[in-house]
Amino acid sequence: MATVRAWTYDGTELAWLQERLGRSGTGPGHVVSELVPSGFEAYVRIFHRFEAVDGSGRTRRWRTWAEEGGIAFHSELSHLSLPDEHDAAGEPVWQTEEGDLDDRSRGALARLLAGMTGDQEVYFAYDLAALCRGEEEPLVRRSCLTDLESVREEVKGRVGSDGPEFWWPQDRSWVVTTDYDLLSTYVGCSNETAEQILGDDELEALPVTSRTRVDWYADRRQGRAAVPTPRR
Repeated sequence: MATVRAWTYDGTELAWLQERLGRSGTGPGHVVSELVPSGFEAYVRIFHRFEAVDGSGRTRRWRTWAEEGGIAFHSELSHLSLPDEHDAAGEPVWQTEEGDLDDRSRGALARLLAGMTGDQEVYFAYDLAALCRGEEEPLVRRSCLTDLESVREEVKGRVGSDGPEFWWPQDRSWVVTTDYDLLSTYVGCSNETAEQILGDDELEALPVTSRTRVDWYADRRQGRAAVPTPRR
């Protein structure tokens, strides 16, 4: 019989965060409150860039792809609702990473948050990734935001090259969550910080609420493939 591993967060740096996470309740799917702690003024979804699989370095934004296919760009948009695009061999032309905010977006977000955070220490935490890799407890590193890439490099031999799953400053004024299975990153923060994220040209972001669906089938309820673009 298979053994299911689990751990307690008591006494770990993630205890406060886990205590403030909600559950989806009786509704279908999963929501923001399961990923980002309660108590923030604002919540934001950051879409992970798509990259061309041909190695050319080309990127594509969700809004562009959606609008070209006649689909509305909205806060619960699923990648499954975007039009299919395959090459002659039937392989996808574009891809993005589960559980890993793309390099450009991650760098832009770190720079933006550094301006709001000052010289505070920041916590970088690996939860499910650590569990899946056989760690005995969540893996947490503390450093400044400018060391984010160094932290990722240091721990990749233990938890892989994705993540962190959670990062937050000492004063807990914001939390960034990149779930292990999702193609977007979610942020809980102040209204001021949310405005800066939404206004940053390097970040493709939309405001969300704690009840916004986050799962792959969020906008495919009741057989509806996607939200069509309204007719003018």
